Amino acid sequence: MRYVAARQAEMKRRQDGTSFVDQLIVHIKAGKGGDGCVAFNREKYVPYGPPSGGNGGRGGDVYIQAVHGLSSLGGVANRIRAEDGSHGRGAWRHGSDGKPTIIRVPVGTVVRELRDPKHRMPTPEEVEVQRLRDLGIEESEQQKAERERDQKWVHYPTWEESNIKRNDFRAADAAIKREEMTQKRLKAAEKKRIGSLVFDLDEPHPPTSSEPGVLVARGGLGGFGNPFFLSTETRSPKWATRGNLGDWVTLRLELKILADVGLVGLPNAGKSTLLRALTNSKTEVASYAFTTLNPQIGTVRVWQDGTTSIKEGHVIEESQIERDREHDALLKGTYAFGRPSKPQGDAPVLHDRAHETLRFKIADNPGLIGGAAENRGLGHFFLKSVERAPVLVYVVDLSAPEPWKDLQTVRDELEAYQPGLSAKARMVLANKADALQSDTEAEVEESRAKLAKLKEDAISMWNKGPNVEGRSLEVVAASAKYTQNLAKVVKLLGAYVKEARAAEVAGVGSRG
Repeated sequence: MRYVAARQAEMKRRQDGTSFVDQLIVHIKAGKGGDGCVAFNREKYVPYGPPSGGNGGRGGDVYIQAVHGLSSLGGVANRIRAEDGSHGRGAWRHGSDGKPTIIRVPVGTVVRELRDPKHRMPTPEEVEVQRLRDLGIEESEQQKAERERDQKWVHYPTWEESNIKRNDFRAADAAIKREEMTQKRLKAAEKKRIGSLVFDLDEPHPPTSSEPGVLVARGGLGGFGNPFFLSTETRSPKWATRGNLGDWVTLRLELKILADVGLVGLPNAGKSTLLRALTNSKTEVASYAFTTLNPQIGTVRVWQDGTTSIKEGHVIEESQIERDREHDALLKGTYAFGRPSKPQGDAPVLHDRAHETLRFKIADNPGLIGGAAENRGLGHFFLKSVERAPVLVYVVDLSAPEPWKDLQTVRDELEAYQPGLSAKARMVLANKADALQSDTEAEVEESRAKLAKLKEDAISMWNKGPNVEGRSLEVVAASAKYTQNLAKVVKLLGAYVKEARAAEVAGVGSRG
């Protein structure tokens, strides 16, 4: 049942053609090392020259790199394979190394290695065992040893049977096996000591770094050419080794949106309208629930003269109404000679970025319903997208019959998902408060009574905890649709963001 609900939620999120992906399992194969070469130098008057086979190139590594500008894991393939190293050639020419493969993911991606056989990719040994089992072949120990030997060695043409009988080849085979067993033990001990890969890409990759990203899979070493086996006893080695396989790993990528402020609330509380009113976002606005199916991010900008990115005096219409108006204008030929410019009095003030005093991001998250902590509705998808925001804002509909109950529902779901998460809340925004300026006295009094009850319950809820000592939960009435009282909202949010950033810097400094 839970699987069916998750699939339905995923289909709902993709119904508008978007390909937002916030979690993904990726199977990664690093590049295989190139084979060593068996060759002998041939020159004029030198018919029997020394061994001249080059070593194989090293297989390509796989890195993960966090970059700005990406907002989804949709561009990451489910299966990734790095470039193999090229084979060695004659005249002592070594093979070239495989190029590294870089997986670019959004900032805020959490990477975890999966070692459970149910999820991870089978190892090369498991693949070979399964292949033989499917063919109905039962190997003896001798047959297994011969198969492993064939997979490891490259022989000079027509010399394989002769090489196998030679004592110096057998000694080389035994030495290579000992070295491989030693490397396997060291790698197993390192994995046991370090454990599964788990890291958090919460910052973009620095361009000055010498590495292209975080290494997740190392390419295999190249094979040795036949000069490697030259000794006083073996003057003409007619064998070389094949390249080693690279690492095979399975990773779970999980994207957690990074924003300074996260808007949380029930469906149709007006979060999308608020985001459009405060920022340059073009998120969908409609009168039905679950308008937002994927997290949307907008940027608030504040300049030295006190102006902000708020669309003062502008009415935020539903997206469909705007599209219909645009369609009608196109049919009438309104834009036949270009779009009309705005009147001089309405012309926006152009600001220099150097005069910008503050910039922060706000995330509009999918609507929350009761039972979201148990993965109902968009459930865990919604909650994962808010747990990283240092500042949370409850958005409640003041026109609802009992907005204080809506507030309690949202707070309880945050706590059920992650205890202490609600302590990040700094504000309760009572949206759709334009009824406070209604022409009907009865509506005004009803809205005032609701606002007073909401403030009383918000203070009581905050005092019961969890909370942060020295903080309070501010209740602000506003109207996102008519852009009323949003200047106060931005001023408070800016102060909260500055405080959170200062606390983060102080925390980093104390750890350093």
